Amino acid sequence: MINDSVIEDAQVIEFACRWLPYGGGTTGDLLVEFGMTPACYVARLRKILAGPAGQCLDPQLRADLGRFVAVRSARS
Repeated sequence: MINDSVIEDAQVIEFACRWLPYGGGTTGDLLVEFGMTPACYVARLRKILAGPAGQCLDPQLRADLGRFVAVRSARS
């Protein structure tokens, strides 16, 4: 797994926002963009949403991303 410090929170949030309307990126998209599996990506996004970067997001966007993480976590 790639160290969190290598991939900036903003990159993960931008990717999540871009792909949210389509149900998230595919496994291939995540491997190309971040070099991580969907499970690692969802865990990283969960961590970001719980931290300072997540607190700075628009509340509706944060809620939408939180629902995405919850749904994806339930599938794992």
